Amino acid sequence: MQKVLFILMPENYQDVEFSVPYGMLIDRGFEVDVAGLKPGTAIGVGGYKHMPNVHFDDLDEEILQKYDALVIPGGPDSEKYLWNNARLQDIIRYFYSSKKIIAAICHAVGALAQSRILVGKSATIYPSEDALEILKENDVKYISQGCVVLNDEKIITAQGPKFANEFSDAIIEMLEKEGTSPYVS
Repeated sequence: MQKVLFILMPENYQDVEFSVPYGMLIDRGFEVDVAGLKPGTAIGVGGYKHMPNVHFDDLDEEILQKYDALVIPGGPDSEKYLWNNARLQDIIRYFYSSKKIIAAICHAVGALAQSRILVGKSATIYPSEDALEILKENDVKYISQGCVVLNDEKIITAQGPKFANEFSDAIIEMLEKEGTSPYVS
């Protein structure tokens, strides 16, 4: 069975960017773990609460190799928790070098840019001034569309919450291409 790992900020993550892909993946039968950047219940900007079942600090290579995909929701506190997070950048680079799926939405795409896996590639991000600047600083070509899928690279980026369904569909489609879908119709 394919396994998906979410990285979740402890507060002010974008509820829809987490709950929609999380719910769709669970509904399709994928095994999903959520690593919290801090212990305790994570609370979204809209009040959505989720108790992570894995702690971020426990993620070592032995644990990471069990996952087929990494999903990083964004939100208002992305700059605080995700950007300039060296450990997160290491995890992103591990998934990339292992040719595993990496998906980020909204401001979380900034962490992908900083990890340097997007150099010379196209991506989308929530089009705030700071977010566009982080792409520019890291030599990433900004594409103004809801969801950008780099199939050969196994990277999915999306602009924000209104594209959560499209983002989720892209993750599921890529997982299904990579292996046997757990979904039974």
